[in-house]
Amino acid sequence: MTHEQKTQLWVAGIFIAVIIIITIIAAVVSSGGSGSSSTPGFTATQTSAATSTDHMRGNTTAKVTMIEYGDYECPACGQYEPLVQQLYKSYGDRVLFIFRNFPLYQIHPFAMISAQATEAANLQGKYWEMHDLLYSKQNEWSTDTNLTPSDVISKYFNGYAQSIGINVTQFDTDINSAAVKARIQSDLALGNAAQIDHTPTFFINNMQIPNPQSLADFQKDLDAALASSTSNVATSTSK
Repeated sequence: MTHEQKTQLWVAGIFIAVIIIITIIAAVVSSGGSGSSSTPGFTATQTSAATSTDHMRGNTTAKVTMIEYGDYECPACGQYEPLVQQLYKSYGDRVLFIFRNFPLYQIHPFAMISAQATEAANLQGKYWEMHDLLYSKQNEWSTDTNLTPSDVISKYFNGYAQSIGINVTQFDTDINSAAVKARIQSDLALGNAAQIDHTPTFFINNMQIPNPQSLADFQKDLDAALASSTSNVATSTSK
Protein backbone atom coordinates (compact mmCIF):
# COMPACT_ATOMS: atom_id res chain seq x y z
CA MET A 1 0.00 0.00 0.00
CA THR A 2 1.44 3.34 -1.01
CA HIS A 3 1.77 6.33 1.30
CA GLU A 4 -0.93 8.13 -0.67
CA GLN A 5 -3.38 5.23 -0.21
CA LYS A 6 -2.66 5.13 3.54
CA THR A 7 -3.37 8.87 3.77
CA GLN A 8 -6.68 8.45 1.93
CA LEU A 9 -7.73 5.64 4.28
CA TRP A 10 -6.80 7.72 7.32
CA VAL A 11 -8.85 10.69 6.11
CA ALA A 12 -11.80 8.42 5.33
CA GLY A 13 -11.61 6.93 8.83
CA ILE A 14 -11.69 10.35 10.45
CA PHE A 15 -14.67 11.34 8.30
CA ILE A 16 -16.61 8.22 9.35
CA ALA A 17 -15.78 8.83 13.03
CA VAL A 18 -17.06 12.40 12.82
CA ILE A 19 -20.32 11.20 11.25
CA ILE A 20 -20.79 8.65 14.04
CA ILE A 21 -20.20 11.28 16.76
CA ILE A 22 -22.67 13.70 15.15
CA THR A 23 -25.27 10.93 14.94
CA ILE A 24 -24.83 10.04 18.61
CA ILE A 25 -25.16 13.68 19.71
CA ALA A 26 -28.29 14.12 17.61
CA ALA A 27 -29.85 11.01 19.16
CA VAL A 28 -29.13 12.23 22.70
CA VAL A 29 -30.65 15.65 22.02
CA SER A 30 -33.76 14.23 20.38
CA SER A 31 -34.34 11.92 23.34
CA GLY A 32 -34.35 14.83 25.77
CA GLY A 33 -30.77 14.52 26.97
CA SER A 34 -30.35 18.27 26.67
CA GLY A 35 -32.96 18.81 29.39
CA SER A 36 -35.32 20.64 27.06
CA SER A 37 -39.11 20.42 27.43
CA SER A 38 -41.01 17.78 25.51
CA THR A 39 -43.10 20.64 24.10
CA PRO A 40 -41.10 22.54 21.46
CA GLY A 41 -40.34 26.10 22.52
CA PHE A 42 -41.76 25.67 26.03
CA THR A 43 -39.78 26.73 29.08
CA ALA A 44 -41.46 26.16 32.42
CA THR A 45 -41.51 28.95 34.99
CA GLN A 46 -42.50 28.90 38.66
CA THR A 47 -45.10 30.88 40.55
CA SER A 48 -45.62 31.75 44.19
CA ALA A 49 -47.21 29.13 46.40
CA ALA A 50 -50.85 29.50 47.34
CA THR A 51 -51.74 31.45 50.45
CA SER A 52 -54.86 31.88 52.55
CA THR A 53 -55.76 35.01 50.57
CA ASP A 54 -56.03 33.11 47.28
CA HIS A 55 -59.38 32.07 45.82
CA MET A 56 -59.46 28.33 46.49
CA ARG A 57 -61.61 25.33 45.71
CA GLY A 58 -60.92 21.97 47.23
CA ASN A 59 -58.82 20.73 50.11
CA THR A 60 -56.36 23.29 51.49
CA THR A 61 -54.18 20.45 52.83
CA ALA A 62 -54.05 18.58 49.51
CA LYS A 63 -50.65 17.38 48.34
CA VAL A 64 -51.23 18.82 44.87
CA THR A 65 -52.30 22.30 43.88
CA MET A 66 -53.27 23.63 40.46
CA ILE A 67 -53.11 27.38 39.92
CA GLU A 68 -54.73 29.03 36.93
CA TYR A 69 -54.01 32.59 35.82
CA GLY A 70 -57.01 33.69 33.80
CA ASP A 71 -58.88 36.51 32.08
CA TYR A 72 -62.69 36.44 32.13
CA GLU A 73 -62.96 37.96 28.64
CA CYS A 74 -60.34 35.62 27.13
CA PRO A 75 -62.08 33.16 24.74
CA ALA A 76 -59.47 30.45 25.42
CA CYS A 77 -60.10 30.76 29.17
CA GLY A 78 -63.79 30.31 28.50
CA GLN A 79 -63.10 27.17 26.49
CA TYR A 80 -60.89 25.70 29.22
CA GLU A 81 -63.34 26.46 32.03
CA PRO A 82 -65.54 23.34 31.52
CA LEU A 83 -62.41 21.17 31.71
CA VAL A 84 -61.31 22.85 34.94
CA GLN A 85 -64.80 22.41 36.39
CA GLN A 86 -64.72 18.72 35.51
CA LEU A 87 -61.33 18.31 37.16
CA TYR A 88 -62.64 19.96 40.33
CA LYS A 89 -65.55 17.54 40.43
CA SER A 90 -63.40 14.51 39.65
CA TYR A 91 -60.49 15.07 42.02
CA GLY A 92 -62.46 16.23 45.04
CA ASP A 93 -60.21 16.72 48.06
CA ARG A 94 -57.09 15.35 46.35
CA VAL A 95 -56.26 18.62 44.58
CA LEU A 96 -56.49 22.25 45.62
CA PHE A 97 -57.64 24.52 42.78
CA ILE A 98 -56.67 28.21 42.69
CA PHE A 99 -57.70 31.03 40.35
CA ARG A 100 -55.65 34.21 40.04
CA ASN A 101 -56.59 37.27 38.01
CA PHE A 102 -54.50 38.04 34.97
CA PRO A 103 -56.67 40.42 32.90
CA LEU A 104 -55.17 41.16 29.49
CA TYR A 105 -56.65 44.63 29.53
CA GLN A 106 -54.43 45.79 26.67
CA ILE A 107 -56.41 43.62 24.23
CA HIS A 108 -59.64 42.85 26.10
CA PRO A 109 -61.64 46.01 26.94
CA PHE A 110 -63.74 44.31 29.64
CA ALA A 111 -61.01 42.15 31.16
CA MET A 112 -60.31 44.46 34.08
CA ILE A 113 -63.91 45.34 34.94
CA SER A 114 -64.91 41.66 34.88
CA ALA A 115 -62.06 40.81 37.26
CA GLN A 116 -63.28 43.66 39.48
CA ALA A 117 -66.76 42.18 39.39
CA THR A 118 -65.55 38.88 40.87
CA GLU A 119 -63.53 40.65 43.55
CA ALA A 120 -66.51 42.85 44.43
CA ALA A 121 -68.64 39.70 44.68
CA ASN A 122 -65.96 38.19 46.91
CA LEU A 123 -66.52 40.98 49.44
CA GLN A 124 -70.04 39.58 49.86
CA GLY A 125 -68.91 35.96 49.95
CA LYS A 126 -69.95 35.17 46.38
CA TYR A 127 -66.64 34.95 44.54
CA TRP A 128 -67.03 31.55 42.90
CA GLU A 129 -70.66 32.18 42.02
CA MET A 130 -69.67 35.30 40.03
CA HIS A 131 -66.59 33.57 38.61
CA ASP A 132 -68.70 30.73 37.23
CA LEU A 133 -71.40 33.05 35.95
CA LEU A 134 -69.03 35.32 34.04
CA TYR A 135 -67.55 32.33 32.22
CA SER A 136 -70.88 30.65 31.52
CA LYS A 137 -72.25 33.93 30.09
CA GLN A 138 -69.00 35.09 28.48
CA ASN A 139 -70.53 35.14 24.99
CA GLU A 140 -73.25 37.46 26.26
CA TRP A 141 -71.39 40.29 27.99
CA SER A 142 -67.98 40.14 26.28
CA THR A 143 -69.29 40.51 22.73
CA ASP A 144 -71.20 43.74 23.35
CA THR A 145 -68.16 45.80 22.35
CA ASN A 146 -70.00 49.08 21.76
CA LEU A 147 -70.40 49.45 25.51
CA THR A 148 -68.08 51.08 28.01
CA PRO A 149 -67.00 49.17 31.14
CA SER A 150 -69.57 51.18 33.13
CA ASP A 151 -72.27 50.17 30.66
CA VAL A 152 -71.32 46.50 31.10
CA ILE A 153 -71.84 46.84 34.83
CA SER A 154 -75.30 48.31 34.51
CA LYS A 155 -76.45 46.17 31.58
CA TYR A 156 -75.05 42.80 32.65
CA PHE A 157 -73.07 42.58 35.89
CA ASN A 158 -75.69 44.12 38.17
CA GLY A 159 -78.19 41.55 36.96
CA TYR A 160 -75.71 38.76 37.51
CA ALA A 161 -75.03 40.05 41.02
CA GLN A 162 -78.72 40.14 41.84
CA SER A 163 -79.23 36.61 40.52
CA ILE A 164 -76.67 35.20 42.97
CA GLY A 165 -78.00 37.07 45.97
CA ILE A 166 -75.64 40.04 46.11
CA ASN A 167 -76.60 43.47 47.40
CA VAL A 168 -76.36 45.37 44.12
CA THR A 169 -75.93 48.80 45.70
CA GLN A 170 -72.93 47.58 47.67
CA PHE A 171 -71.63 45.72 44.61
CA ASP A 172 -71.71 48.95 42.57
CA THR A 173 -69.71 50.70 45.27
CA ASP A 174 -67.18 47.92 45.71
CA ILE A 175 -66.50 47.17 42.04
CA ASN A 176 -64.43 50.34 41.59
CA SER A 177 -63.00 50.44 45.10
CA ALA A 178 -59.30 50.74 45.85
CA ALA A 179 -59.34 47.42 47.72
CA VAL A 180 -60.72 45.53 44.73
CA LYS A 181 -58.25 47.11 42.32
CA ALA A 182 -55.34 46.43 44.69
CA ARG A 183 -56.27 42.76 44.88
CA ILE A 184 -56.17 42.43 41.10
CA GLN A 185 -52.84 44.24 40.91
CA SER A 186 -51.45 41.81 43.47
CA ASP A 187 -52.40 38.86 41.26
CA LEU A 188 -50.99 40.62 38.20
CA ALA A 189 -47.69 41.12 40.00
CA LEU A 190 -47.49 37.41 40.79
CA GLY A 191 -48.26 36.55 37.18
CA ASN A 192 -45.68 38.97 35.84
CA ALA A 193 -43.09 37.54 38.23
CA ALA A 194 -43.87 34.10 36.75
CA GLN A 195 -43.33 35.54 33.25
CA ILE A 196 -46.85 34.76 32.08
CA ASP A 197 -47.49 35.84 28.50
CA HIS A 198 -50.87 34.23 27.77
CA THR A 199 -54.09 33.10 29.39
CA PRO A 200 -55.00 30.69 30.66
CA THR A 201 -51.68 29.61 32.17
CA PHE A 202 -51.62 26.61 34.50
CA PHE A 203 -49.21 25.61 37.27
CA ILE A 204 -49.15 22.28 39.09
CA ASN A 205 -47.36 22.42 42.42
CA ASN A 206 -46.17 25.90 41.43
CA MET A 207 -44.47 24.72 38.22
CA GLN A 208 -45.90 25.84 34.89
CA ILE A 209 -47.17 23.16 32.52
CA PRO A 210 -47.84 23.41 28.77
CA ASN A 211 -51.55 24.00 28.31
CA PRO A 212 -53.18 20.54 28.14
CA GLN A 213 -55.16 19.89 24.98
CA SER A 214 -57.80 17.67 26.55
CA LEU A 215 -59.27 16.48 29.84
CA ALA A 216 -57.09 13.37 29.58
CA ASP A 217 -53.96 15.53 29.31
CA PHE A 218 -54.95 17.43 32.46
CA GLN A 219 -55.59 14.16 34.26
CA LYS A 220 -52.23 12.78 33.20
CA ASP A 221 -50.42 15.79 34.67
CA LEU A 222 -52.40 15.75 37.91
CA ASP A 223 -52.09 11.99 38.35
CA ALA A 224 -48.33 12.23 37.89
CA ALA A 225 -48.16 14.98 40.51
CA LEU A 226 -50.29 12.96 42.93
CA ALA A 227 -48.10 9.91 42.45
CA SER A 228 -44.89 11.84 43.13
CA SER A 229 -46.08 14.08 45.98
CA THR A 230 -45.16 12.88 49.44
CA SER A 231 -45.89 16.00 51.47
CA ASN A 232 -48.22 18.97 51.36
CA VAL A 233 -46.82 21.62 49.01
CA ALA A 234 -50.12 23.32 48.30
CA THR A 235 -50.06 26.31 50.60
CA SER A 236 -47.73 28.82 52.12
CA THR A 237 -48.40 31.01 55.14
CA SER A 238 -47.51 34.31 53.52
CA LYS A 239 -47.82 35.96 50.13
